[in-house]
Amino acid sequence: MIIDELLNDVETVAIFGHVRPDGDCAGSTLAVYNYIQDNYPKIKADIFLEPFPKCYEVLRGASFAQKTFGPESNNGKPYDLAFLLDTPTFDRVGANGEACIKAAKKTCNIDHHISNPLNLCNTNVVEPNASSASEVLFFLLDANRISKETANCLYLGIVHDTGAFKFSCTSKRTMNVVGELIEKGVDFSKIINETYYTRTYRQTVVTGFIMQNCKMALNDKVVYSYITQEDIDKFQVPPVELHNVIDTIREVGGTEVALFLYPVNGKYKISLRSNYVVDVNKVANEFGGGGHMRAAGGDTDDVPEIAIPKILEVIAKQL
Repeated sequence: MIIDELLNDVETVAIFGHVRPDGDCAGSTLAVYNYIQDNYPKIKADIFLEPFPKCYEVLRGASFAQKTFGPESNNGKPYDLAFLLDTPTFDRVGANGEACIKAAKKTCNIDHHISNPLNLCNTNVVEPNASSASEVLFFLLDANRISKETANCLYLGIVHDTGAFKFSCTSKRTMNVVGELIEKGVDFSKIINETYYTRTYRQTVVTGFIMQNCKMALNDKVVYSYITQEDIDKFQVPPVELHNVIDTIREVGGTEVALFLYPVNGKYKISLRSNYVVDVNKVANEFGGGGHMRAAGGDTDDVPEIAIPKILEVIAKQL
């Protein structure tokens, strides 16, 4: 298998995902980490992930994730091998990882974004038709050496990038992989409930506030909402814990596109979802972002009152 071949004669490994890790990013990176821990105990593996939702801590190894790569990492020496998961451009690499990846002796990019140029690393495995990076990764591992803990990580990644198997990216192959993971003893009920459907009390309250302020546009085909930094301070919910809000907005019946903006690091994060017609990846591209046909995102320096009309104008062209 490709991963095992790459791990031959390797002593140090660095693992990176994208900025603001979602379920697939956390799941795929932690799956690689756990696979190495289970099968290559002599390899020193470091995983670098920016802050992620607390609920992902259900995965083994999550507590070992380092928030950023620095000069002191690996005693200042280049890693023998660096993995980049679920990330289509160096602009999207999280945890300050670009320099580390470029300095590594061997590199591997595993992804499913159609925008991936296929030249980020020495080895590039990109399958745009796959549901998730976690699904792609499954076929690069030796199935007989996938532990329950590694399976939990892959399952979480697939669950989140398929919208709990609701998105159109879900295929027969996706479900076959899920079946294989269940046979590994994956905690499927716990993972899907605690990381996808369950919210803390504060998350529930702030989600209610956001939904109460939803508005409709473009003949009620678009539903949108946003939250300001002042609101976040009031509800005391960090931006990283707003990851599931867009999927709640998407539940408004009769709509084609859901749009949500929230502040992150001085900008507004744009989250987009669509149902059947609009390619939100193309919409996000207009704002320096990207993703998939039915789920994408980007960033803007504009405040919501200015950004939303611009985004609606782009959506209108497709509708």
